[in-house]
This record gives sequence, C-alpha cells and structure tokens, in this order.
Amino acid sequence: MKIKKFELEPFISYLHSLRLDRVDSRMRSRFKKILIDKYQVFTDELREINVDYTVKDSSGDPIIENDKWIFENNDERLKEIQDLSFEEIYIEQNEENKKMLLSVKESVLNRGPSELEGKDADVYDCLAEIVEQITYEDQ
Repeated sequence: MKIKKFELEPFISYLHSLRLDRVDSRMRSRFKKILIDKYQVFTDELREINVDYTVKDSSGDPIIENDKWIFENNDERLKEIQDLSFEEIYIEQNEENKKMLLSVKESVLNRGPSELEGKDADVYDCLAEIVEQITYEDQ
C-alpha cells in the first residue's frame, strides 16, 4: 500500500474521526501509530529543509521578521518541499498486517459519514483510493 507523505495528516485525522467498535478501534490505533511515526519523520524533514534555506545572522541563527523566518532561494526550497511531499511511503501487505489493514479498509470505506461535501468529500475520495490498494487473496 502506497501513501504520499502529504496524505498522511488528512488520513490520520480522518481515521481519528471514525466511530468504531473496540476491535476496529484497536486496529485503527495500530495503523495510526504507523502513520504518525511516518508523519513525524516527514515533519522533521520539512523543518530541516526550512532551516537549510533560512537567512542566518552572524551567529548562525535564523533571521525572523514579523514572526516568520526569512528564506533565501525560496523557489528551490519550495521545489524541495514539493518533491518531499510527493514521496511515497509503503505499508507492507503481509500476514502480520493483514487484520489491521483489512479492518482499516472496511472502516474507511463503510464506517464514515454517509454524506460528505466539499473538502471532506475530496479527502474521503483520496483515502478511499488509498485503502482500495489493500488486497488479500483470501479475505
């Protein structure tokens, strides 16, 4: 199963919003932990890119104006951020993850709100496409 890094946060938020029974809730928690760990790495990488592109004072500290960092080569910085955001992470569909992944797939596809609109509908559509990658021969 592949997930782009920029999709991690909305996936975590959506999963958190679902009302699930105990077993599915435990499976969701296991899956969220995987996503949260990967999201933390992603945010650390984003911070690293931003720090690399900050204009620094003579002490090497980032210069801040109006509570914002000042960046040099901002187009390069934004390109790096975009490239990083579109990198894919993989969650292996093995026997160890089978129960968790099938539960998450079922929860996303069938346990969310019955009506969605606007941004929520767009997020759901994206997440549905992600979980539809989950396939096991003998379900």
